[in-house]
Order: sequence, then C-alpha cells, then structure tokens
Amino acid sequence: MQISRKIKKFEPISVMRIAGICYAGLGLLEGVLFALVFSIVPFTTPPPQNMPRLLGLFFGGFAVILFPILLGATGAIMAGLGAAIYNLTARYVGGIEVEVE
Repeated sequence: MQISRKIKKFEPISVMRIAGICYAGLGLLEGVLFALVFSIVPFTTPPPQNMPRLLGLFFGGFAVILFPILLGATGAIMAGLGAAIYNLTARYVGGIEVEVE
C-alpha cells in the first residue's frame, strides 16, 4: 500500500550539516586530484625561470587541505539557504509530494 506524503519543512541546520560533510568529501577528492596534477606536471615540463620544482608539491598539499574546507563551507551555506527558501515557498505553494510504502 502506497501512501502519499508531503515534505513541508527541512531543518536548515540539519541540511547544512549533511551538505557540509558531502561537499567536504567531494572537496577532498578534488584536492587529491589537484595534488596529483601539481606534483606531476612540474617534473614533466621545464620549470619557468625562477620557480622551484617543489612549489608544485606545496600547491598540491595546500589543495588537499583547502578544497575540503572551502567546498564544505560553501556547500553547507548554499544548502542551508536552499532549505530556508524551500521552507518559505512550501508555506505558500505546498511541499514536495512523496510516495512511501
């Protein structure tokens, strides 16, 4: 038997917490990919005049730390705003209808 339910409200802090964790995980993956690129590219091409080869390793390590923080914070803020906007509009036009068993 399927029952139709409506989602009338999302708790913005809860949505922010979940989105922050998910986006931080994606940021970590992206940071690792950037770290690989930044650590390989300096050794495959001749470096510019006064740029040390280890600078690429520094940028790569920095990306692994910075990307999860930036993406997690940005994702959490945007998801919280999205939840607040959803709550506001759901008051006037109704919520999302979901079928559950």
